[in-house]
Amino acid sequence: MRFCVLVIAAVVVLTCVAIGHNSGLLFLSDPTAFILRMRDQVSPFRFALTTDPEPPDCSAPVKLKVHVTDSSSKPADGLFLEADVSMANMDHGAQHVTLRGKGNGDYEGRLNLEMAGSWNVDLTATKGNTRTRQRLSIEVSPGNPRTPDRDEDES
Repeated sequence: MRFCVLVIAAVVVLTCVAIGHNSGLLFLSDPTAFILRMRDQVSPFRFALTTDPEPPDCSAPVKLKVHVTDSSSKPADGLFLEADVSMANMDHGAQHVTLRGKGNGDYEGRLNLEMAGSWNVDLTATKGNTRTRQRLSIEVSPGNPRTPDRDEDES
C-alpha cells in the first residue's frame, strides 16, 4: 500500500515538473528531495536485515539482525520491533520474534528455520503512535546434514 502511494506521488511530481518545465514555470526546484520527503512521511523507519550465520542454514538457530534508521537516516533506538517469519509460498504459519535493542539502531532475535528455501521476514517497528511495517526476505540454505550421535550408531 505504501509503495503504491510512493509510486503515485512520484508520477504526480514528475508530471508537475514536466508541465511546469514546458510552460516555463518551475513548481519544484528539487523533485528528488520532494519524493524522499514524501517517502519519509509514509515510512518513518527503514530496515536493513542480516543474519548470523550469513547465509543462514536450517541446521542451526539463526540470529536475525536488523538495523533501523529514521527518516533523517539516523539510528533509531527505543523501538518495539517484532518479526513474523514464515516460509514463502507455504502455509506453515509464522514464527513470532520480538527483537531486543542493542543500541545504535541495532536489534537482534533468535529463531529456528527448519527448512531450506525462501523465507519472508515481516518487520513491524512501533514507537509511540508511529508504526512502520516492511517485508524483507532471506534465503536459507540446506546446511550441513546432522551427524548421528554415537549412541544412535551403536543401536
